[in-house]
Amino acid sequence: MQSFRPVHALLTAALLFLTAPSPATSALCGGATPCACGDTVVESTTLDADIGVCDRSALRITSAVVLDCAGHTITGNDLSNAKFGIEVDGAVGAEVRNCRVTKFRRGIRIYGGSNNVLRDNESFENKYGIDLAGGTQRNVLRKNLVRDNRDEGVHLGESHRNKLVANVLDDNKRENLYLLRSNGNLVKGNLSKRSNASSIYVKHSSRNRFVRNRVEDTALQLRGDSRRNVFEGNYLKGNGYLFEAYEEPTGWTYPSDNVMSDDCIRKTDFCYRFYGAFDNTATAARVDARCAPPENEPVTLGAMGGQEATGNVVELAATGCNDDPF
Repeated sequence: MQSFRPVHALLTAALLFLTAPSPATSALCGGATPCACGDTVVESTTLDADIGVCDRSALRITSAVVLDCAGHTITGNDLSNAKFGIEVDGAVGAEVRNCRVTKFRRGIRIYGGSNNVLRDNESFENKYGIDLAGGTQRNVLRKNLVRDNRDEGVHLGESHRNKLVANVLDDNKRENLYLLRSNGNLVKGNLSKRSNASSIYVKHSSRNRFVRNRVEDTALQLRGDSRRNVFEGNYLKGNGYLFEAYEEPTGWTYPSDNVMSDDCIRKTDFCYRFYGAFDNTATAARVDARCAPPENEPVTLGAMGGQEATGNVVELAATGCNDDPF
């Protein structure tokens, strides 16, 4: 026998449906209008309070506005719907400064657009600290602290001609700085320490310049089709350079034609390691006694992916590296 729900039950269900709160909608903020979780910033603004806890992306920027958090914190709920703390989406000439961002999938993201600035921010305890993607280019990341994130500190994915200057990347679970298919970037004067995988990781990326960075504890690593990168005057402590071939579904690729000069490498037994990498050159390399001949050799060579490590040249400077140059 077919059963029927009582009429009052149907009416109650209908009333509940009609009175149930609708999903939160995004609003416009900035200028004199305060910002809240889910808003799009359409006028330059300075926060006067923290934002969060947000159960979704917090703030979105699509135009050339300035978001100054004045030291306030934007907090997510650490779940998957809290995708971005601050998303700069297709903007040209936006600036984000003095913001503390935590508990999002990506603390600060620039997607598409160009000529944006991230300055004096702290991105911590997210999955990724700062993420540049979508072909964005010519952005500047300056004096940001990116720490204690669960995966990568700063990720550049197909992001070109950016400048990363004087940032501190500290104790991110995997790579502190990861360049993937990103070309023509300048990485200068940054401190990268206490990562659990690579301090700086360069994969399938070319024509980047790394100048006077301080790299501690884990390797500066190049993999795959990474070519014509330039490294000048970097200080590596506790590990050295690692160049490795990489296997893609289409076959193996190999780092080649990269140039290193005037580096200081200390407190590691492996200053330069080339596996399947070829025609890379280091000149005026300063190393301490742990890598210096005759007791030790500064270079380790090995075949990988069917490619011998040929044509790699390391020329040591007349003076070693026994002191901290910074």
